[in-house]
Amino acid sequence: DEARILKRKEQNRAAQRAFRERKEKYVADLEEKVAELENETSSAKTESEALREVISRLRSENSKLR
Repeated sequence: DEARILKRKEQNRAAQRAFRERKEKYVADLEEKVAELENETSSAKTESEALREVISRLRSENSKLR
């Protein structure tokens, strides 16, 4: 009977350990995804600013040509 209890306790510990490991991996994956999205957002903002400058320059050139 005590052997069954010890076995069950060990199974519970193993299950808890596995749960913690899965949770840590999930959190690490989410953190990596956040970093990637932040990088993409930064790149998109930079590109958007550059395109706005081009548009502004073209509008100015267009006005001068009229």
